[in-house]
Amino acid sequence: MVSAFESVDDVTLAHLDKGHTVADMTDSVRILRENGIAVRPAWMPFTPWTTLAHIQGVLDFVAENDLVGNVDPVHYTIRLLLPRGSLLLEHPDLAASLDAYDEARGSYQWISSDPAMDELQARLAALVEKRLAADDPISVVYDAVREACGLVALGLDPTLSDAIPRLTESWFCCAEPTALQLGASLRT
Repeated sequence: MVSAFESVDDVTLAHLDKGHTVADMTDSVRILRENGIAVRPAWMPFTPWTTLAHIQGVLDFVAENDLVGNVDPVHYTIRLLLPRGSLLLEHPDLAASLDAYDEARGSYQWISSDPAMDELQARLAALVEKRLAADDPISVVYDAVREACGLVALGLDPTLSDAIPRLTESWFCCAEPTALQLGASLRT
């Protein structure tokens, strides 16, 4: 079951009007497992409100809930997509971060309140694309993301995470397209 967890920060979840909390996500994982249902969390860790602690929190949540193999690594790099008509465009906490509408990306551009988060997102996106193109095991990619975020690699058995069935498309509607999806001409 794909579930839009998005963030491990309750304030960000409220900004996004998700209708759930981090505690709800933990309960959901437990309930689904008790009933033999695998959960595939979808994450959108990069928003205008993201901090490094939020990103590290996502990675820790994934490890603590034994979800490394259930998360496609691209989900550690997803940026909030703000298309025309998005209700978030009216959010008062977003105004200072908004930039112009980008026709090619189909989204208003935004700048993080912490520019280091924009840089981290770009580095993680490049790292994940490179590792996946090299067919690295999911757990190896996860560890590389952890290390890039200042966390210790866990050294999980790659055969366990790669044995979990994957979706054919790991991208979702609320995410900005990657440079690879748009083509090299739009790389920033």
